[in-house]
Amino acid sequence: MIDLHMHTKYSDGANTLIELLQKAEEKKLEYISITDHNTCKAYKELETIDYKKYFTGKIIRGVELNTSINGINIELLGYGIDTKKMQENLEKIYPTKEKRNELEKDQLIEKCKQLGIKLEDPEMKYFDEEIHKYFSTYLLEQIRKNPENRKHFLNDDTWNDAMIFYRKEMCNKESKFYLDNTKLYPTMQETIDLIRKVGGLVFVPHVYIYGENSELIFQEIINHYKVDGFECYYSKFTEEQSNFLLQYCKENNYYISGGSDFHGIVKPDIEMGTGRENLNIQKEIILPWINKVECI
Repeated sequence: MIDLHMHTKYSDGANTLIELLQKAEEKKLEYISITDHNTCKAYKELETIDYKKYFTGKIIRGVELNTSINGINIELLGYGIDTKKMQENLEKIYPTKEKRNELEKDQLIEKCKQLGIKLEDPEMKYFDEEIHKYFSTYLLEQIRKNPENRKHFLNDDTWNDAMIFYRKEMCNKESKFYLDNTKLYPTMQETIDLIRKVGGLVFVPHVYIYGENSELIFQEIINHYKVDGFECYYSKFTEEQSNFLLQYCKENNYYISGGSDFHGIVKPDIEMGTGRENLNIQKEIILPWINKVECI
């Protein structure tokens, strides 16, 4: 079994690198890829430890990068990258998590003022980046303390779940909480070029998590961009969605990948390797492209 999509504390995961490796060993995973958001710092740490003490499988160097398409925030995965060169580029191009939180904080507080939402902590003094990871997570906690604020949300899912709030409110032009953060990150083509520049393969992850924009995003990618593959197995995919992507990749010569998007207790319903108990990704799916990347 393999899992090529997971996060550590270096981005928005709950586990340290060593904890992640130990868990992968417990799960008897054969291949993993640590795909932190907009950073390769986990791989820098990997060079300083005897990681085979913790995980005896193979590691594909990876990263998950923010970008946008038609004004919609999405992500791309890069596999087989030179993580040193990628990190050098990321530090020049991408805002730090701290900078992103600072920008989102100002914009979201202003949105709340415009909507007449009163917050117990209006100055956001108790936002803790170590605990909440992203400012939007803490803000949602604050907003939900007053049930009357529910009227400003699109549905119960976006009201109850911080990840869905980000995807379907903050990234949705029809939402009162929409933020245009597309200028924070490179364009789709620039992101593809960046991954290729450091020797990587470009994969599209979790294309169905973008709600009503999913089909638009999929069509834009296949019609206007050259990518290497799609993440066909994912914790939140239905069997029908996975089967469609698998068939499409087979018929159109795209590579196949899959992963849980493990974050630890940040996403308590998603387990490494098995996702929502709907995954059992076999290494055979990566055999057509694994020889094109260097594993460690």
